[in-house]
Amino acid sequence: MRKIRMILAVLAAMTVGMTAAIADALSDGAHAYQMGNYSRAMELWRPLAVQGNATAQNNLGMMYLDGKGVKRNVSEAIRWISLSAAAGSALGQNNLGGLYRDGKGVARDYGKAAQWFAAAAAQGNAAAQFNLGLMYELGQGMKAEPFHAYMWYALAAGQGSMPKANARRDALFARMTPAAKKQAMELAQACKRNNYKGCK
Repeated sequence: MRKIRMILAVLAAMTVGMTAAIADALSDGAHAYQMGNYSRAMELWRPLAVQGNATAQNNLGMMYLDGKGVKRNVSEAIRWISLSAAAGSALGQNNLGGLYRDGKGVARDYGKAAQWFAAAAAQGNAAAQFNLGLMYELGQGMKAEPFHAYMWYALAAGQGSMPKANARRDALFARMTPAAKKQAMELAQACKRNNYKGCK
């Protein structure tokens, strides 16, 4: 029994150490990327991506998409971003949704775009919430629905990182009747209370 506890303690310490090393590599890669040292970012992120780290997979995909540190390769970008999205990364899900919405490297598919945006939005990703609001407002792949458009814009705006969401929310709100405004605000409040889960 004592030996098992010792092994578990050692494994726990190793896990903490590995988690810190992964966080350091992600952070160091982000710093290198921001400084324009794309080859260093690639060097740090690629091993993590190969090991299944969803954040590194997304980052690698975006580097391939933009041709930063590597030759632009949309197929590789889609591969890595898809792996990230499938692993549950809100960043990967939002980026994959954008590829489907824009038909970038894949056939344009508003239904798939909305599914990926919704998955990321449910995790609180403000960009995905904005993108989903835009799809509802414009009727891309769905019937135009101002209440849900307002809801997603309001949720994205509430996080403070999406200035475009404020403008779109306010413009949409200004065109609503008083009853519609009340209903739209109630939808947004209910969604936020439920931590973005089941917001339909």
